[in-house]
Amino acid sequence: MHELAHIILGHELAKACILEDGSLVPGNFDQDQEDEADWLAGALLLPRPALLSIRRRRLSDRDACEEHLVSPEMLKWRFRMTGVDYQLSRRRT
Repeated sequence: MHELAHIILGHELAKACILEDGSLVPGNFDQDQEDEADWLAGALLLPRPALLSIRRRRLSDRDACEEHLVSPEMLKWRFRMTGVDYQLSRRRT
């Protein structure tokens, strides 16, 4: 998803390598572009409505990761970046 985010954002490669089997291996982007691609990739994998659904259905983090095919680190990062847990906890008080 990260590499797709680069394409969606119109980033241009600084360099790329072609392997013996003909596969293209992306080179590097500048750090701002890497950060943008990370952010968009996370949003595409776990959009805010999906995060709200996970919490409202009371899915465990493990089950949520399996359902959305993401790592526990990605799930935690998205919850932290979107403030979904904070938003839901504030509604309960």
